[in-house]
Amino acid sequence: MVALPPKLSGEVMVPMIVALSCDIPRVLVRDIMNAGDFVPGVPRSFAVEIPTLVSKRGIQGIKTDGLPEPLIAHILRDRVAPIEVELEAYATGSNKLLEQLILMDPYTRSADQARQMLDDILALPYHDAMRDHYC
Repeated sequence: MVALPPKLSGEVMVPMIVALSCDIPRVLVRDIMNAGDFVPGVPRSFAVEIPTLVSKRGIQGIKTDGLPEPLIAHILRDRVAPIEVELEAYATGSNKLLEQLILMDPYTRSADQARQMLDDILALPYHDAMRDHYC
């Protein structure tokens, strides 16, 4: 027998299925897009884990009071900014932006270390498509 991860087990899935199929509304914590500005300060294009109302009408986010400003600043710096740099690097094919992305990591010690790591990754034989895209 294969054990399912917690979010796929009956622990969460059965109440959600019952709520959706039998129209028994339930409040469940789910990951959804912040399109409804459910967590003020977090970009609408990012997913947030919040309470949702689940029923036959679907999964509807419940707006929160937001988070303290220092936590929003942390999210923007450590979660949002790297993803935006990564997406821009991909869109433009810029390996300089990939290098900047590596430099954003707190474990990166220098620009030389970042450049060497990127060179090592791009040199891997199974990264032909990545190498073609970013070089």
